[in-house]
Amino acid sequence: MQNETEKAYFPKWIIVSSKLISILFHPLFVGVMMAAYLIFIHPDYFVGFSEKAKMLKLLAVINNNVFFPLLLVALMKGLGFSKSIFLTTQKERIVPYIGSITFFFWTYYVFKHQPETPRIIVNMCRGMFFASSAALLLNNYYKISMHGIGVGGMMGLMVLTVFDGTLYTGLPLLVSALVSGLVMSSRKVVSDHHWFDIITGFLVGFLCQLIALWV
Repeated sequence: MQNETEKAYFPKWIIVSSKLISILFHPLFVGVMMAAYLIFIHPDYFVGFSEKAKMLKLLAVINNNVFFPLLLVALMKGLGFSKSIFLTTQKERIVPYIGSITFFFWTYYVFKHQPETPRIIVNMCRGMFFASSAALLLNNYYKISMHGIGVGGMMGLMVLTVFDGTLYTGLPLLVSALVSGLVMSSRKVVSDHHWFDIITGFLVGFLCQLIALWV
């Protein structure tokens, strides 16, 4: 981890703010934010869906992509397989990565076989599956930033929604860029990640969303 001398260069309010940003934009939560944007905010993708149908789609994402991965991490901590729920070492991240790959794939598989589900959210879930699989492989070599992967995926999704012709404003792209900068800077402040870990994480998340749609 960063030593206390290195962290002392930052005012306390920056450290506290960085911790809050890291929690709020945890990669699992970012996936839900991406789904919520497509379902409730984007003007085209879910036109004609009832509010109940929209909520059921979002709950499916929350259940498979947040609840089960967090439950797995809690069980690992309770059974003594990890020292912390924050998964500070590469070894502690292996099982959660495998679990996330399984849960993300299941969400993708279910949505894929629901003909009424817009293709964009199917591909979003496939991109998350690709990103978690890539993260597991890269975790063997260095501790890639999961937060970087999360915001990279968000940025990739926003690029797709702008350039597929269904959105006529660049505001979502601008907001995503600002959030990505905040989150990556926050992780550099309060984690033991190097910039290489964070930036490559961002690129993995970004590229996996593009690949999920275009390949």
